[in-house]
Amino acid sequence: MVDRRRARVAIALNISLLMPILAVLVTVIAAPTASAAGSCNVPASNPPGVTQYYEEHSLEDEDFWGWDFGSNTDLKPLRDDFSVDMTISNDSANAVRMELIPGYQYTFCISMSSDPSDEPQMGAIGDVYLMNDVNWDRYSMSYENREWDLEEMVQEMPVEWRDTLVWLPYRDVHAYEGVSEHIFSVAIDSHGSAWSSVGWFESTETQYFLVIDGWDNERFSDRGAAGGTINVEVLVDVEERTTLPNFIAYIMISALPIACIIGPLVIHTRYMKMGLSEEDESRQMPYLDEEGDQRSGEG
Repeated sequence: MVDRRRARVAIALNISLLMPILAVLVTVIAAPTASAAGSCNVPASNPPGVTQYYEEHSLEDEDFWGWDFGSNTDLKPLRDDFSVDMTISNDSANAVRMELIPGYQYTFCISMSSDPSDEPQMGAIGDVYLMNDVNWDRYSMSYENREWDLEEMVQEMPVEWRDTLVWLPYRDVHAYEGVSEHIFSVAIDSHGSAWSSVGWFESTETQYFLVIDGWDNERFSDRGAAGGTINVEVLVDVEERTTLPNFIAYIMISALPIACIIGPLVIHTRYMKMGLSEEDESRQMPYLDEEGDQRSGEG
C-alpha cells in the first residue's frame, strides 16, 4: 500500500514538472506557418458577393470630424480571400474597412505603383497602417485639422498623454512607413475591446481599417505627400488557424510554481521518513552481539 502511494506521488510530481514542456511543444506543433514570409495566395478575381466583406473609404469623403454617418453598412465577418484596387490622390489616404474575427490569420499584401497620368514626384511610396474604428475616427479628425500643425503639438505633449489623444496603429506595431510594397499578418485574439465587459460599451464586433496613407500625418516617422497619384493593389489572404484552449495558458503559468512547491514538500517528506520502519521490534547488529558475548565470557 505504501509503495502504491509513493508511486502515485512520483507520477503526479513528474506530470507537474513535464506539463509546461508538453504544453509548449503542443503550441509549437499546432501553430500555423506564418504567411508573411511568402506571398498572398489570392485568386485573380473576387468571388461573387465579396463586397459584403469589405468597404472602401477615402479621407476626402469622410464627414465632419471624421465620422462618416453614411457608412453604417453591416459587414459580414471576413472568412474569404479578396483583392481590391485603389487610387490614392496626392495628400490623401484610402482605407479598407473589414470585420476581422478570432480563429483566422489575415495576411495583407500591399503593392504601390505610380499613376502614369499623374506621376508622383516623391515616387510611389507611402505608409500602411492597420487600426480599429476608434483610431480611424481620430485619424480622420487629424486629417481634417492638418493645417493646425499637429505634429509640433504632439511633440510638445507629455508622452503619457499622447495615447489618449492621438490615433495609434493596432497593437502599437502595425505601422509600416515609407514602403512601396509590404506584407504582414495579423490574428485577432478576441471580440470587442477592453470595455466589452461593461454593459454600456458591450460590442460583438470590431471594425478594422487597413489604411494606405499618402499625406504627411502627425507621426514623426511617416512619409510625406508623394506629390502625385498612387495606384494601390491590396490582396487579403485569409487562413483558418488552430487555436488552443484557454486552459493551456493557465497550465503553463501555474505548473512551474506548483511544481516548485510540491517538489520540496515531497522530497522533505521522503527524507523525514527515511530510516523509519513500521515494525515495532528492533534488532541488534550481529557484530555487537558477538562482542557482547565475548566480554561476558571473559568475565
